Amino acid sequence: MKYSEVLSRLKELKSIFEEECDHQDINYVIIDHFGWWLQVKVQTKNLSEKLASLLKQLKATHNDEWVLKEKEFRGYLQRIKELAKKGDSITEEEFKELLNTVNKVHELLGVEVLWLWGSAKASGEVARDILSRPDFQELMQVVEEIDDIKEVEMNSEILQLILKVMEAPHTKVSTLSSWIFVFNPKVFFPIHSHIMSGEIIERLELNKFWDVQKYSKKKLKKVTEEYLRFLSALNIAVEEASVDDMSEVVFYFAKKGQSESVTLKQYFASKGYLYPEHLVSQFYTALKTKGFVILSGLTGTGKTKIVQELAELLDPEKKNFLFLPVRPDWRDSKQLLGYYNPLTGEYHKTKLLEFILKAKEDYEKNGRGAMPYFVLLDEMNLAHVEYYFADFLSVLESGRDEKGFTKEGIPLHDSDEVEKFLEIPKELKLPPNLYIVGTVNMDETTYAFSPKVLDRAFTIEFHEVELEKYPPEENADDGSAYGLVVPLREAILEDLRGKDDQFLARSKDEINEAVKKLKGTEYWQILIELNKALEPYDLHFGYRVVDEIALFFKNAKESQEREIVKFENDDEIFDLALLMKVLPKFHGNRKKLEKPLKEVLKLCMNEQVTIKLDRNENKIEIKLPDEIDKLSSDMIVAILKEWETYKDNFRFKHMAKKVLRMLRQLYEIGFASFS
Repeated sequence: MKYSEVLSRLKELKSIFEEECDHQDINYVIIDHFGWWLQVKVQTKNLSEKLASLLKQLKATHNDEWVLKEKEFRGYLQRIKELAKKGDSITEEEFKELLNTVNKVHELLGVEVLWLWGSAKASGEVARDILSRPDFQELMQVVEEIDDIKEVEMNSEILQLILKVMEAPHTKVSTLSSWIFVFNPKVFFPIHSHIMSGEIIERLELNKFWDVQKYSKKKLKKVTEEYLRFLSALNIAVEEASVDDMSEVVFYFAKKGQSESVTLKQYFASKGYLYPEHLVSQFYTALKTKGFVILSGLTGTGKTKIVQELAELLDPEKKNFLFLPVRPDWRDSKQLLGYYNPLTGEYHKTKLLEFILKAKEDYEKNGRGAMPYFVLLDEMNLAHVEYYFADFLSVLESGRDEKGFTKEGIPLHDSDEVEKFLEIPKELKLPPNLYIVGTVNMDETTYAFSPKVLDRAFTIEFHEVELEKYPPEENADDGSAYGLVVPLREAILEDLRGKDDQFLARSKDEINEAVKKLKGTEYWQILIELNKALEPYDLHFGYRVVDEIALFFKNAKESQEREIVKFENDDEIFDLALLMKVLPKFHGNRKKLEKPLKEVLKLCMNEQVTIKLDRNENKIEIKLPDEIDKLSSDMIVAILKEWETYKDNFRFKHMAKKVLRMLRQLYEIGFASFS
């Protein structure tokens, strides 16, 4: 009998119940549940057929490699299980062995297939907490004895035990399913974004009814049921595809997912926004490094949208983003954080204050699971930034305490009643998951930034416009596909949260370590030469700039390894760091800037370049850097027009191009600035 015929019969039964029975509400429930059960069975059957077909294809492609690595893979899983069984009695050496074995699994398969402590990266305290819990050990003992997934489906006690374990911190579906797989790879499968590639999710249409990446504690039962339903279908498929067990399935899915990734730039392109690769990488890494970024440049180039889209990518519900237009009449921080009225005893709150308190509460309550929160100050320089933003500038440089908050706070009021009843603290310490971005446009209605502001921010210019490539081609492979967005979101969240789950909070030791690493490269000597060249003109930089360049360099390489961003090479990373931290302070007339800009240009070159210019039938030719004093506005325009031809003569291309544009301004109007 067809499914449609069954539903038709059910409707007939419904009519009979309505006519013959008094307790119609009960009968409705029976019919609805019966209909739902039939629908689930049909979905499971369809899913198992698709899974079986996929597994057969993957087996045909990767079986030879599986045969070579099977023994090693199973050996690692067995050892992880043996060590995990020790629970809270595990020794320090055994615990280190467990962590190393997990990493060996990831290296063997090329994908982080085991999320055993709330993330793919092992965290000592979290791992020990999970292993030491009696309910966890009890569940693993039960799981180890299961031979058929039906034993779980039909046993409410096992389901309740699973739910009990999942209610504890750090044990969402991805974590628990990974552990269950380790203890019983015959029946169970680890489910998370790294093992379920984008193509698999799309192909199986899993996104239509199931998303284990995002759920609330209230939906644990539903999520668990969905997971078990998927397992039921997968177990059927394993048998139909003649696959040994879930270990082999994990291997095949890992191989399938290795070739799939999407960068942040590709994601923006899929949303219809065209940004150069280096600009997206520069913006993201600057945000990760500092948390205070200024976006300047042409209007209509996507300065606002790049922040909005990043925030929405990380939180589709859009609760982590605040758009705040700056008004010309802002004179102090009252417009940002409100004020206390002693006459009425009330505190007049603002949207920004409520937003920061929400970010603070999220971080205090959820720690690693907290969201990044983004504040966008639109047209930031319509008012004097040094006036209304002064408190923020001060506390952002005060350092971070052991919990990740700024060491110093912004004073709000001194009322015990306001603190107790309105829950507004007397001083506001900024949480580490708060990111502030300002957009600026330079014209006669705006104010220039002081060195104090520029020194405390990463400044990025939006200048390039590529009409030939606009609009970007819409392509599912560029990131619009659900299955590719989820891994990108997970990668960014893990990247921003950092190894200690403290977002922007970095110790002095971590900063010093980044500086030492940079010191071991050739770029350190370039920094020294650049600072010496700028010192006679009072444009040299201090230790804070060096720290932030080193952190940017370190963070860029980490984010590139996660395939979130992409740089051409290490030269480009260093180039962009210098561009954001050194040049923004260049502001003034020709007498002040011409010589230091030429010094910077010399350091940007990697070989001599000959510039030719035909003007009024006269051919002019100069060689850089030897004849740099002969450089003229016409020469610079010629270089910029043929930039694709000349750019390879410059080692640090982005710095060189900006310096040339600033020199052109000096020669044409006698004045230049970064923005």
